[in-house]
Amino acid sequence: MKKSLLVLMFVLIMALVATGCGGTGATEEAVEEPAGDVEVLTAEESEFNERGHKAVIEITRENGQIVAVDFNEIYEEGGNKKEDAEYNENMEAVSGTSFVDGVAALEAALIESQDPDAVDVVSGATSSSDKFVELAKEALQ
Repeated sequence: MKKSLLVLMFVLIMALVATGCGGTGATEEAVEEPAGDVEVLTAEESEFNERGHKAVIEITRENGQIVAVDFNEIYEEGGNKKEDAEYNENMEAVSGTSFVDGVAALEAALIESQDPDAVDVVSGATSSSDKFVELAKEALQ
């Protein structure tokens, strides 16, 4: 009795495996395309400046092409300029551009040109532009 019950259970399990739990029989296989050669390159200023800021950059290259750039200035006490609404409002009032907008233009220019030397200074964000180009060159070495 026990032996026949085991055989019956085995046959049922094999039947379920073979039929795929009532599917149509068609199978879809997920095909992942290789991401290619992806590099994430970083650089940062060696120390915080007198105002407590330090510039950092992360550049992502895929198959040798720059596909993403993230530049920011972090605060020694925590936080960063991109997320600092008060800093961005004050900078825009004084210089005509916010840090966020200036950096977005720099990041887009590097992706488009693929060359830090081809990135123009953003009016109103000269200091950030200079840091951006310097760190981009360092990261890409």
